[in-house]
Amino acid sequence: MPRRSPNHHEIAMRQAANTYETTSPLPLTEYNYPYSAIPEKVNPYAIGRGPQSGYNVCNSTTEGADSQCQTMVVNSLKDFCVWGSPTADGLIGNVEAAVVAYCAQAGHGTRVMPAGTITGAQFMKTSAYIQVVGRFNQTGINLDPNDYGGELDPHGADLLGNPIGGLVYSTGMPTGDNSTYMQVTSWNNFVGSGIFCIKLCDPTISSPNYCENRFDLLGCSYNMPASYKDGEFTSCEGDLQDVVATYTSNGQTYTWSQPETLPATSTLPWTPRIPASSNCVTYSSQELFGTVSSSATASGSAATASGAKSSGSAKASGSGSRTGSGTAATATSTSTSGAGRVAVGSGLLAVLGAAVALL
Repeated sequence: MPRRSPNHHEIAMRQAANTYETTSPLPLTEYNYPYSAIPEKVNPYAIGRGPQSGYNVCNSTTEGADSQCQTMVVNSLKDFCVWGSPTADGLIGNVEAAVVAYCAQAGHGTRVMPAGTITGAQFMKTSAYIQVVGRFNQTGINLDPNDYGGELDPHGADLLGNPIGGLVYSTGMPTGDNSTYMQVTSWNNFVGSGIFCIKLCDPTISSPNYCENRFDLLGCSYNMPASYKDGEFTSCEGDLQDVVATYTSNGQTYTWSQPETLPATSTLPWTPRIPASSNCVTYSSQELFGTVSSSATASGSAATASGAKSSGSAKASGSGSRTGSGTAATATSTSTSGAGRVAVGSGLLAVLGAAVALL
């Protein structure tokens, strides 16, 4: 597939940004590029899990079903992307380092989700982050329909990111101007069990960290508590969520630490609070994506299966993607009923992407 050649200005910008990089990659979060000066590959180094499998310069020449674009955008309810498998019927545990961007709209040089992929979604803009959550047919991003899923984030055990070299941009950040693309280096994205959630934290706000990547065993319901409803498409302003794993009991504040595995009978000591929302605008699927919403039953059926797990090669790190069964650890809230259980199988630790009950 033909690729656009960078112009002289872009080449100069990239050379300036990389003058100190000669033999080894930096942590992914230390790479910062204006949207107009994105490099061909953030991590071309054949070191560790590298080099990067895809590319970052994405445009009309790279868009399509075979795109290997690893630059994604999240702007609004209508215009957002998630990470998905580069191969058919992929398992996140196998492809986390090589996931590619799948977008709801054409125009970003990525793969485009097929019609009907998104069956329900909510966009939330707060003072510190934006997020998109919802339900979907995960085969639309080439995931195995029975994959419980896992987390993608800009860290990983080696700090090279999942995907390696993956960049994220948005025009819709809280301190943005709704037109200029801002690079976001703190984000996380869960996909699997027929559910997706992605959160981008404003780079100008450093504390607290609402995009903490240490809780990959908990899934969407704890990392991004929200309304996960089929057939509903809303764009809202919202209050800030509680910092994940920080909770109050009997007037005292506690911080929960994620164990290496969550036993089948584990019940977490707190229930995630869904933040209040306001100024919500409701859309139809046809208004947003030109399609009529259909149920995500096929891809979501894995959320009710106990003991199933995906094979894969995910590393055991606090911020990597893992796969596994996911109905054992439960919350007592009526709004969420799944924290995720880790199963040990084939030498892997596995994570539930999310099991969220309908509100």
